[in-house]
Amino acid sequence: MALTPKLEIRQSQSLLMTPQLRQAINLLQMSNLELNELLEQELNSNPLLEREEDRLNESPDLPALSIDEFNADDKRELPESGDFEPDVDYDNNFDDDFASDREGYETDNDYAWSDYNRSKTGGTDEDFDYFEKKLADTQSLYRQVENQITLNFTTPRQRIIAGLLSEQLDAAGYFRGKTADIAKALKTTENEITDVLQKLKTFEPSGLFAQDLKECLEIQLRDINRYDPAIACLLDNLDLLAERKFKELKKLCKVDDEDLASMIDDIKSLNPKPAASYKYDLTTYVIPDVYVRRNKDASYHIELNNMSLPRLLINRQYYADILSGKTDRQAKRYLKDNLAQANFLLKALHQRATTILRVSEEIVKQQHEFFEHGIDRLKPMSLKDVAYNLEMHESTVSRVTNRKYMQTPRGLFELKYFFSAAAGTYTGAEDISTLSIKNKIKQLINEEAPTEILSDDKIVELLAREGIKIARRTVAKYREAQNIPTSAERKRLKRNNI
Repeated sequence: MALTPKLEIRQSQSLLMTPQLRQAINLLQMSNLELNELLEQELNSNPLLEREEDRLNESPDLPALSIDEFNADDKRELPESGDFEPDVDYDNNFDDDFASDREGYETDNDYAWSDYNRSKTGGTDEDFDYFEKKLADTQSLYRQVENQITLNFTTPRQRIIAGLLSEQLDAAGYFRGKTADIAKALKTTENEITDVLQKLKTFEPSGLFAQDLKECLEIQLRDINRYDPAIACLLDNLDLLAERKFKELKKLCKVDDEDLASMIDDIKSLNPKPAASYKYDLTTYVIPDVYVRRNKDASYHIELNNMSLPRLLINRQYYADILSGKTDRQAKRYLKDNLAQANFLLKALHQRATTILRVSEEIVKQQHEFFEHGIDRLKPMSLKDVAYNLEMHESTVSRVTNRKYMQTPRGLFELKYFFSAAAGTYTGAEDISTLSIKNKIKQLINEEAPTEILSDDKIVELLAREGIKIARRTVAKYREAQNIPTSAERKRLKRNNI
C-alpha cells in the first residue's frame, strides 16, 4: 500500500494550561514576600491598578473595586474587557504537572524546614518592609542554617524545635534563649530541647549556637583538632589572658613560653563572633498569612492577615475617562488588556486568600488536640485527607501549605508541619501520629534506669501495652532518626556517667 499525503479532520478534547491559569497557580504557591514583589511590579506596569491609600477623588458613580470587596458571585459589571475570561477554579484545575510541589510531604515526614520564625508585632507594614530588607541577601546566615536544619534533622518535630532555637541567635551567632521556656511552650522535656541544641552546635560556621565565648572557641578548636587539656585550661582563664598575665597562665596550664605562644596564636585565629561576617544576621521576620486565636469556649477563630499585602483597586473612573476621549485604537486596546489583567489579578488574589483560609480552618479542625495539649497530641494527617474534605485537588493543598505560616497560641508554624503519617494500633484505628510515637520512644529511653537499659524489643512491648502496633525494625529506624544510640552503647555511656 502506497504512502500518500492526505488531510484529516479530527475532534478531540485535551486540557490546556492557559497563561492565566499558570499565573493563578504561581500566585497560589507564592510566599507573601514574593507576592508582595509581584504586586509592586503590577502597580508599576498597570495604569489601572492603584493602592487603596493612594486613591484620590474617586467618582461615586464608578466606585473602585478592591480585593477585599471582590466576590466570585459579584454581579456588578466591569467595563468591557473583550473575550477574556478571568474565572479560575483552583479546586479542579490543578493537575499533577507540578509534582515537585509535593516535596516535603513524603510518608516518612521528611519535611523541609522553610522560612520559619516568630512574628513579634503581628504583621504591620513597617514589619513587612523590615522583613523584605533583611532577606535581600540570598546567601544569608538564615538560609545557611535553614539548609543545615533540613539536612541534619529528619523529623518535623526536631525541625520545629530547631526553628524555635534558631530564633534565639543574636547578631554574633550566640544562643541567648532559655531551653526551659521552649520546652514549656512545646510541652516537652528540656532534655529533648537540649539534645537538639547540641546538634545545632555542630553547624557551620563553627561556633554557631554557642552560649558563651568559651564554648564558642572550644567548638572551633575541636573542629580543627586543636583542643587538648592545656588549651582547655587557657579557655578557663580567658580573663588572665585579657590581662596579659602570661606567667600565671604558664603555671596553670603547665606549658612553656613556646607552647603558650602557640596556643594564643590558635585562639587569635578563631572567630569570636561566628555570625558577624554575614551581611545580615539571623534575626528575620516571617509575617503570618493566618492568625489563630483561642476563644473562651475552647473553639478557635481563624482569620487572614490583611496587613501583609497592599490593598489594590481598579481605577474605573480613569478607564472610563480615557476610553470616552479621543484616543486611538491601539491605546484603547492597551487599556482593555490592562483592565483584563487587573480584573483577573483581583479575582486570583481573592481566590488565593479564600483557599488559604479554607485549608487553615481544616487544619485547625483536625489538629484541635494539638492546639489544646501540645505536640504529643499531633494527629496523623495527609494532604489527601484535607483535599478530600474540602473537595480540592491534592496538589492545591500542597501549594497552599508551602511557605504559608500560621500564628497560633503555641507559636508560628508553617502549614505543612501539621502533616504526618499514621501508625497502626491494635484497636484497628490509625489515629497515632508517627511524630507522637517517636516522642514516646524518646521519653521511654530518657526515663530508663542505668541498670535497666531498654532494648528495641522491650520498647515494642511497652508501646504495645499502650495499644501501639509497631515493628522492632521501625523502633530502630525511629531511634536512629533521633540520633539515639543502641541499647549497648547507652549502657556503656550510662555506666561511665557520660
